[in-house]
Amino acid sequence: MKGFFLSALGTLLIGICAAQPYTSKNGWFQVDQIRGCAPFTMTITNSSFGGKICAPCTMYYNGTPGQACPTSGGANNLLTFTYTTPGTYQLCVSYPVVGNDVITVTVDPNTPPPFNIYTCAGDQVSIKITDTFYDLYRIDFNNDGIVDTSIPSSNNQVANFNYGANGNYNINVKGEKLNALNNCSSNIQPFTAIPSLPVPVINSLNAVDAATLQLNYTPQTNILYHADIAFNNASNFQQYQTLYAVNSLNVPSLSLNSSYYCFRMGSYDPCANTNTYTSPICSHNFAIAAISGADQLTWASAPIAASTQIQRGTGTGAPASIATVPGTTMTYQDNSVICKTTYCYKLVSTYAGGATSTSLTQCVNAFLKQTPTAIDNISTSVGIGNTSVDLVWLQDPAYTSVGYNIYRSQNTNSYTLNGSATATLYTDGNYTEGNCYLINYTDNCDNPSAKDAPACPIVLSGNVNEQNDPALQWKSYKGWQQGVKYYSVRKFNSSGQLLQTFNTNDTTFIDSQPDPANQVVLYKIVAISVQNGLSNSLSNEIKIVKGVNLFYPTAFNPESKVASVNRTFTVKGQYISKLALQVFDRWGTLVYYSDQNEPWDGRKEGLNMPDATYVWTAEGTDQAGNTFKQHGTILLLRK
Repeated sequence: MKGFFLSALGTLLIGICAAQPYTSKNGWFQVDQIRGCAPFTMTITNSSFGGKICAPCTMYYNGTPGQACPTSGGANNLLTFTYTTPGTYQLCVSYPVVGNDVITVTVDPNTPPPFNIYTCAGDQVSIKITDTFYDLYRIDFNNDGIVDTSIPSSNNQVANFNYGANGNYNINVKGEKLNALNNCSSNIQPFTAIPSLPVPVINSLNAVDAATLQLNYTPQTNILYHADIAFNNASNFQQYQTLYAVNSLNVPSLSLNSSYYCFRMGSYDPCANTNTYTSPICSHNFAIAAISGADQLTWASAPIAASTQIQRGTGTGAPASIATVPGTTMTYQDNSVICKTTYCYKLVSTYAGGATSTSLTQCVNAFLKQTPTAIDNISTSVGIGNTSVDLVWLQDPAYTSVGYNIYRSQNTNSYTLNGSATATLYTDGNYTEGNCYLINYTDNCDNPSAKDAPACPIVLSGNVNEQNDPALQWKSYKGWQQGVKYYSVRKFNSSGQLLQTFNTNDTTFIDSQPDPANQVVLYKIVAISVQNGLSNSLSNEIKIVKGVNLFYPTAFNPESKVASVNRTFTVKGQYISKLALQVFDRWGTLVYYSDQNEPWDGRKEGLNMPDATYVWTAEGTDQAGNTFKQHGTILLLRK
């Protein structure tokens, strides 16, 4: 078989190299060339080859093959013509009397044949002819004019050469067509012979999407590379792709969310069929899950990286590094998260030598499950007119509220939503005595607060006792966690001016202090909390109107010498603005009248009235504007 190949190749080379004339279709003329690269010159070497005489002939060099010869544009006896434009032409020679004869001429584009140079160890080189246009390729490895080998045209023919010494050389490859002028240009490329192949340099492995990885590396001139891949390990590699004169490789149809992939690069020696490999670099099978108050990151990869950097970002901002862990670590818990925030993470593993592997970006919405502290310190203040109440409360600063709901009931029975607030205060404008309130809230992580204790405004009531003293009573205030320190009873006159303050730990109070100036008094209870920093709670305001509290004797003796015996009769009382006194005898006759509240001395018109029992009436108006009327009997004694 080897001898047959060489014999056939020799026959081909002889056919290509032999110079021979080419005869026209009818055999009337001959030319030296019928094919060549542009530009090439063709010469009619014998215009009377078939015994036909050109006297003269007309030559048409640019005719169209298969068509009739032109009738114009020719030249008489033009034996030499240069073709400059690639294409297929018909040379037509028009003879007198006998007619035309033709030959086809092919003008090829003058394209130097492309080829790849592959560096081999031991100062060797391998080239691959990637061109298939020419029938033969002549290779001069030293560009010294001496053809070292020739390769017939076929698919990706390869030729090897050993320079014997490292250094810089030029490789010359020239293509030739069968039965054509050998005038096509050579492709000359430089080459450096080296004793051993360098280890490739991987720069990065990046996850493009969930199905694609991109391997980036720094190629060296004329080095052929093998990219190997391993699935979920860094040892069982298989060849994936051969690379040449590119600096990256996209690997599609993967599943990065369920597997990781390792790669290595080999500088391939086609002369010896060996590789010089890099260390592996691996992707990440990266997942993330939100747990209460943290984001949990887990990943799988071969534990061969030097370190792994965790990067985090929110929104469209660039991610920033939040931690770096050893390359053997495959988990990380991010506790610095804010609920209801979307965080996006990616991993960047760094390998010895500086190569990096970047994972997919995985995003998660953080959440926090907790029970915010109940609101159990509510202060209430009943407004003027007792138809509104202001609520003020404290909330645990460890939680952030996004809004408060205020519920109202009558005497801590069934609660219904009364309103909402964004700050820690609220006014109920439809307050009635006995209303109680609950307040809850939702924190900024959508967690409802714990159930709180109700707060009921202080309901104050009172009356005047038998001594005409205001008697007050109220319910204990229950809106504070640590309770009430003491109550302050505040007393105001009818104009609202504060008159007195009394402190007590009881929920009843009798105001027995003499106060002849104020018949009408106002009272309000103020609760002071045990816990510092809480607003006071204020009750409703009540008005107490004290009575005139009339007093009078049942007998008098105008002539008594005893100091303790009444010598006149009068009706007295408290807070009297106006009083009229009338005295009647037993027959109903008026014996005395005074509207100045003057006493009766037992006489009528200057005459002593007899000892007897008399009837009296007293009518008047008190300081509060109220009228009063009282009657009774009085015994007059002179003995």
